[in-house]
Amino acid sequence: MKIALRYTSQLAAAAGTSEEGIELADGVGLVDLLRNLSEQHGPEFSKFVVNEDGNPVPTLVVAVNGTQVDLRADVSLEDESEVILITPMSGG
Repeated sequence: MKIALRYTSQLAAAAGTSEEGIELADGVGLVDLLRNLSEQHGPEFSKFVVNEDGNPVPTLVVAVNGTQVDLRADVSLEDESEVILITPMSGG
């Protein structure tokens, strides 16, 4: 299945792009996707996405097809899903 990914701020800088498309096997869940992306893009990206145990970091916000999802739930992905990874913003 094809998934469209969008990254904001620090994640875009760490990934070297603000968007990409990837192919996944059918049935891959969101947390597995996050783990795979962290391995692919390295430690600078990973620190915003998953912790050392491979669980999503609490500050990460993820939207699937325009709706924010709870990363503690088992979120499945479908072909042509759009996943947006949002890191917290600071400043004032």
